[in-house]
Amino acid sequence: MLEIISCSRRTDIPAFYYEWLQEVLRKKYVLVPNPYNNSTYMVDLAPERVHSICLWSKTFANVLKDPGLLALYNLYFQFTITGYAHTLEPKVPEPKEAVRQMEKLAFKYSPQQINWRFDPIIFSGLGEKEPLIDTLALDDLARARLKVFEALCRDISSFGVKRCTISFLSLYKKVEQRMERANFTYLVPSQEEQREFVSRLVEVAAKYGVSIYTCSSPLLEGVPGVNKGHCIDGEYLEMLFGKRASHAKDAGQRKECGCTRSRDIGAYRGQSCEHGCLYCYANFISKK
Repeated sequence: MLEIISCSRRTDIPAFYYEWLQEVLRKKYVLVPNPYNNSTYMVDLAPERVHSICLWSKTFANVLKDPGLLALYNLYFQFTITGYAHTLEPKVPEPKEAVRQMEKLAFKYSPQQINWRFDPIIFSGLGEKEPLIDTLALDDLARARLKVFEALCRDISSFGVKRCTISFLSLYKKVEQRMERANFTYLVPSQEEQREFVSRLVEVAAKYGVSIYTCSSPLLEGVPGVNKGHCIDGEYLEMLFGKRASHAKDAGQRKECGCTRSRDIGAYRGQSCEHGCLYCYANFISKK
């Protein structure tokens, strides 16, 4: 059984650790710190042992400039584009630039090898690029998010990318504390408000032929038009690239997660993501 490599849920390797990635691909193996203890584990990166590499990032400029040894592998792109203001995502490329990158990836590889992540969904006037009156009215904040989503949906679907993963903000304690330190105000929607908003999201997506998937959210799976998400999906990757990959659930992920088995080669510590997003569970940089 060939392994699927996740690169990475723990940090943005394509953006900030690209030279390191090329080096471990040259060595054909990597020693990865176990996030749960002080041990390490080895991952075989020999091309003949790897089914595909799932690259997670908010910018693929390095890959587009020079794929290097990535050219030896089947690639799948988890591309996050949310359109938030820099108060939430201080060092993330502008949406227009990110969309241009995605279009180039779709042309160079294929639209089917790209999943657009509109994730997480946060209702906040401070988080939107277009100024809003200081309000915590759900209707106003929801309309602002829907407007951003539709603009991105229109542009992204135009070059064939038709898969979009969504989820609402997960308020980990450290995320909540970070937002408090930054004086970032936001609205936490009820379960019914989440479902209602996602129904509106589905309506917009349907106009452009885009399918909506959830990430670890049973609450949203019951919304008509929403599919259970498998960010790493062995069956789908088999369909794209051939050869066998595991269909077994990834035991290292949350109970609600639909992902199949993969080996993650990133590290929380020592490879901290430098985007500095306030909402990110893997953000070890922002102390504001």
